[in-house]
Amino acid sequence: MTDRLWRIPLSQKILLANSLLVAVGAVAGTVITVWHVLSYPEDLHYELIAFFALTGWLISFAVNSWVLKRTLTPLDRLQSGVDDVRRGRRDVQVIPPPISDERFDRLIDTFNQMVRQQEEDARRLHDLSRRILQAQEDERQRVARELHDEAAQALTSLLVRLRLLERARTPEEAQARVGELRELTAGALDEVRRVALDLRPKILDDLGLVAALGWRADEFNAANAAQATVRTEGIDHRLPHTLELVFYRVAQEALNNAARHANATSVEMALALQNNTLSLEITDNGAGFDPQAVPNDNGSRHGGLGLLGIRERMGMIGGQVVIESAPGRGTRLAVSAPVEESHADFNAETQRGKDAE
Repeated sequence: MTDRLWRIPLSQKILLANSLLVAVGAVAGTVITVWHVLSYPEDLHYELIAFFALTGWLISFAVNSWVLKRTLTPLDRLQSGVDDVRRGRRDVQVIPPPISDERFDRLIDTFNQMVRQQEEDARRLHDLSRRILQAQEDERQRVARELHDEAAQALTSLLVRLRLLERARTPEEAQARVGELRELTAGALDEVRRVALDLRPKILDDLGLVAALGWRADEFNAANAAQATVRTEGIDHRLPHTLELVFYRVAQEALNNAARHANATSVEMALALQNNTLSLEITDNGAGFDPQAVPNDNGSRHGGLGLLGIRERMGMIGGQVVIESAPGRGTRLAVSAPVEESHADFNAETQRGKDAE
């Protein structure tokens, strides 16, 4: 009962304290006055009035100061916590005192949640930055390896053929060497173009997301013993650039995971635009995994930045991510995001970019 009484709002505490003071003062004053009048009927009682006024003021000041001090203790602790946060501390947690106000308790609880969320966001941002740097280094290493294994070897072969061409003794032999040089040059050019397209497909900028997904599916089918298909619905115009790029990267990550980790033989991609919302669903028949066993803030074995990368990319555009999977039952990845930028605005931006080039 006492705890509940102390947890009532501050205004009610002050009102209750002053009401008790008035009631006690009235009763005590009446009793003392009656006694004094009966005992000293000839006195004017001015000193008694002054005594009551001074005593009442002192008691009222003391009681109200005590009530305010005890009740405002949560705000003092909250202010101390805010000062600690401003000084750079991240592990601040304010503990409400036993005597408090329910509204102050809610304020303290909200502050503690904000500090915990801030600390969690800072930790996730640090972890994401580290993984982004690692992913960049991995991508550079992959590009360097492909250039070395394919393009560099082709150029080395070109040098060898050029030396043979220099030593050709007849026009027929020279013609044969020229044909070999032409084939090697075309192969090296195709390899460089493939690496460039893998980094940033020009078809995405020129023709949009639908064409880019179709091209990516064809590349996937050519490089893997699997079949990827693309279905589209409701998309008859270009979409905002950022939206297209994010959805393409999500599809690219999902296809890489299906080939490298899930060993899938079939991948279905369904892209749809309905009610101003773009959605992409990717389903494979691969090995699957347990989504609960993969922390949201951990780069997983599923390639690149894994689930974290997909969630972060979709979070940039206000999107949602749903992952359904189980060991031996394949994986279903569904992402969606609102289409906020108009077709006309996007076309104007694209045209300005082309004019600038």
